[in-house]
Formats: sequence, C-alpha cells, structure tokens
Amino acid sequence: MGRDAQDAMARIVGDGRGVRIDDGARRAPGRGGYLHRRDECLEKFAKGKEREFRSLRRRIGRAERIALTASIRTLLVSRTQLE
Repeated sequence: MGRDAQDAMARIVGDGRGVRIDDGARRAPGRGGYLHRRDECLEKFAKGKEREFRSLRRRIGRAERIALTASIRTLLVSRTQLE
C-alpha cells in the first residue's frame, strides 16, 4: 500500500496527557501520527492488538483506540454536515 496525502488521513497526537485527535490545522503540539479515515482502517485500528504506534513512540491501549476511532467518526460526520 502506498502513502496517501496527509489531508486524506486523521492526525493523532500523543503528549504527556495521552492521545487525542488533532482536529485543527494538524499543528497540535506533541508527537504526531496519521491514520486513514476509511471505515475498514478505523475498524482494524480499533480491534488490533496492542502494539507500539511507532510515530508516537508509545502504546495505545484498546480503550484509547476505540475512543480515538469514535472521535474520528464524529469529526467526519460533523464535517460532512457542514458541506
């Protein structure tokens, strides 16, 4: 699978407080990583085994992954409604 443009993905940010979605201009402080917004990618991420998210240099537990995917879906729905 090749690389996609960053604007086709959701940015995940890890800092001292935990992991969250960078829903702004992809400029939130902290280490960042990208995740496809496609449903099949979100499902795979949420259900996957706990392993290190290399770009964030930390593990993301199952509960955090589920919360992140819910946040991404909510963000996508709200953006769709604005269009």
